[in-house]
Amino acid sequence: MKKIFVLLSLIAISLNLSYSKEKKPNEEWKNKKFTTEELKKYNGQNGMPVYVAVDGIVYDVTKSKYWKTGKHKNLHDAGNDLTKEIKNDAPKFHKQGKILEKFPKVGVLEVEKSTTTATTEPKTDLKPENQKKNN
Repeated sequence: MKKIFVLLSLIAISLNLSYSKEKKPNEEWKNKKFTTEELKKYNGQNGMPVYVAVDGIVYDVTKSKYWKTGKHKNLHDAGNDLTKEIKNDAPKFHKQGKILEKFPKVGVLEVEKSTTTATTEPKTDLKPENQKKNN
């Protein structure tokens, strides 16, 4: 009877450990901070992965066929913050976050502090219905 209890206890512990391990990686990206200088290293050149930042979140777009060379349609270079480009120039489906939400989040872009800008938390949801409207 003791052997069965010990066996069931071990199974319960291993299930609990595997559940907690599965849950953590989804949020671990929030702990990795990138400066703009560090982000520039992830340009897809010399074997480096391809990272871009939008709204303070750094995404790994290495597996995208549009970023294979480290450049998106000869317009945007990897390793940069593309927030302004997404907001101002991108097609509607990019503005809604439907493309970037498919890629892994790998970190948070640190905003350089200045007297005129405030640092904010990254926006974790790019969909318009979840964004605050400016009136």
